Amino acid sequence: MPSFTTLLLDLDGTLLDVEMQSFLEAFFPLVAARFAAPGDSRRVAQAMSDAARAMWASDGASTLDWVFLEAFAPAVGLTPDQVRGVLEDFHQVQFERMRRLVRPISGARALARRAANLGIELVLATNPVFFDGAIRARVRWAGLADVPFTLVTSAELMRWTKPHLGYFEQILALIGRRPGECLMVGDDPRMDMAAKRAGIATWLAERRGDAPKVAPLADRRGTLYQLTASL
Repeated sequence: MPSFTTLLLDLDGTLLDVEMQSFLEAFFPLVAARFAAPGDSRRVAQAMSDAARAMWASDGASTLDWVFLEAFAPAVGLTPDQVRGVLEDFHQVQFERMRRLVRPISGARALARRAANLGIELVLATNPVFFDGAIRARVRWAGLADVPFTLVTSAELMRWTKPHLGYFEQILALIGRRPGECLMVGDDPRMDMAAKRAGIATWLAERRGDAPKVAPLADRRGTLYQLTASL
């Protein structure tokens, strides 16, 4: 049995194959169309991008969804609650068009099933710059909708983004675990391996054929299949 009881799994680039820059370039205009008058979509998309940057700069005083809503709502003449309602509808309908830009990562489902069968607690430790509806959709696209995640780090829940120390400390507080009980698995040396600074052991997720990444905070590295075999 592994030495940890809880597995923290990043989503984008770890469980779901996505080129995030291309994804965002398609995402912002698509959602901006729900708020913008004809000819105004570029301004609204920029306002959304600015509000997203405010989430990255959050001081933890409020959850990230409110940071975004309060920054973005004035740009479209709506209240934060009205913006939330539009976004919830968007995530149920138009967001599905984004599925063409992603695909499951080989080995992700095998890892999740193996861990769950061993009684290992699973946390979806995705960067919480998306609302819950967008995260749940991407989990489904990754073929992991039935995975029993104890916690999903959405914008509605979290107060910091990665790689802020507060992000990892908030996860530990929410699940009632000590750092030594957890392993953080992710593909990003900066965002995900920052868990090491919270005392959490780290595994840099790699894929065969990729160039090696410099990751001084990674305790171990390897493919998802190699991680699964080690459990």
